[in-house]
Amino acid sequence: MKILVTGCEGMLGKEMCETFKDKYEIIGVGRECDITTKKVLEDKINEIKPEIIINSAAYTNVDLAETEREQANLVNVIGVKNLAELCNKQNIKLIHFSTDYIFDGLKDEPYIEEDKPNPLNHYGFTKLIGERMIQEAMSKYYIFRITWLYGKYRKNFVKTILKLASEKDELKIVNDQTGCPTYTKDVINAVDEAIKQNKNKFGIYHLNNSDSCSWFEFANEILDIKGIEKKLIPIKTEEYPLPAKRPKYSVMSNFKFQSTFKYGIRSWHNALKDFLTNDLT
Repeated sequence: MKILVTGCEGMLGKEMCETFKDKYEIIGVGRECDITTKKVLEDKINEIKPEIIINSAAYTNVDLAETEREQANLVNVIGVKNLAELCNKQNIKLIHFSTDYIFDGLKDEPYIEEDKPNPLNHYGFTKLIGERMIQEAMSKYYIFRITWLYGKYRKNFVKTILKLASEKDELKIVNDQTGCPTYTKDVINAVDEAIKQNKNKFGIYHLNNSDSCSWFEFANEILDIKGIEKKLIPIKTEEYPLPAKRPKYSVMSNFKFQSTFKYGIRSWHNALKDFLTNDLT
């Protein structure tokens, strides 16, 4: 099976190409394949003729998106629209990744796929519009919403905490935002399962590790697993102001994915331990 992966230099795309290279005929493309320019994208698709496109290209800087709105729109909306229209035209299946930041965080129980989105920041807004572009253009798609992502490539929360812990005696960590830390490896393995099963159960799925925690609890677990003794100080969101507003509660239920594909997704605790023990580079 021939699969085209966009954004192959990013945290998720790079690891996906690495994991899939012995399972599928994988062609990874980076910024040289500009998804925001439809002609460039169409030429690449015509050249490769993939059966599936996995779109891991995205504008992901949540805070910068508040000021770089046009660039965020280009990649997360126009680029996605281009992909969806070309996939529909050529009968190619599309796998796309969205975010928990499409929700406002006002619920007190895990979000399900049918819950009404209401993004608090521009990044979340662009990802939501991207989802709708896909839904309007085609039917053979998987939209996987992922959350609090970390992995062995690129900068992420886990690596940042370990770096700060090596530089400071105490760390102040937000304790009033709750979500689901999610390991890239588990996302990729779940995507692999959906491809292999070939059930064509298209639609939107929440794809994250099970269980939830605050950023403070996440940081504490990282240091515990690594055996690092540092003073962690819990703080409120208001004490660490950022340009983009975050939802206080963005926990997502992954029940739909697990039940549809009869595939279990482990807890964030077990995933984090696996990463820190076996895969941290």
